[in-house]
Amino acid sequence: MKKLLLEYLKVFGYAITGLVFGLSFFLLFLNFYHSREVNLVVDVTTDEQTTTQEIQNKLNIVKQNSASYSQNAYRGSHSVYDMNGVQIRLNRCVEVFESEKANQLTTKKQVTLKDVYDLNYFYRNNILNDCVVMQLNAFSSNSTMYQELTSLATTRPFVTLNINYLLKSEDYVAANLENGDSYYFSNDMNRGSVFNLVKDSYQSTMRDYQNALDLLVEISSWYQKEVVGG
Repeated sequence: MKKLLLEYLKVFGYAITGLVFGLSFFLLFLNFYHSREVNLVVDVTTDEQTTTQEIQNKLNIVKQNSASYSQNAYRGSHSVYDMNGVQIRLNRCVEVFESEKANQLTTKKQVTLKDVYDLNYFYRNNILNDCVVMQLNAFSSNSTMYQELTSLATTRPFVTLNINYLLKSEDYVAANLENGDSYYFSNDMNRGSVFNLVKDSYQSTMRDYQNALDLLVEISSWYQKEVVGG
């Protein structure tokens, strides 16, 4: 009886071992095909060529507008403290847009799902947070800064509206990218889904990227007018 029980235990043990190996093989198989899907390459050459030139042109405008002010040469009526502060904020945003990481992410001619995720992550943490929230929000209706620059009163609602839009539009793209690991088996439908996810997310992120830069251009243009007319 004892011997028979031991035999049953051995059979049970072999069965468990077989199930474990089977599950391990299945998961390995799953990850292999999943990795093929998320590494699907999407050509964005046409988008990249146009985007790169537009970004550089806009950044040149911001830099020119910012450089129109010099503390030593300024003879206007506005507080030098305020004018210096605005210039510093503009230049900090330019530094973010011109960073090595930004150039690396926005000049790719072919992108994978991971590339787009990295681009969106950079946009959220550097463009949206470090530039839009930390710097440009000072010119919105939510801020009490630069109250002596009275002409800013007409610009604040525009800045507020654009910042609110940028903060909301990012959530949708980020959520889609984070759910990108839901494609498991290699078939035409999933390849099409991943392709569309990569393409749409890339274009949406770059559209928000450009919108944030457009906001920076608008504020810098207001600043340039204040330097000349103030």
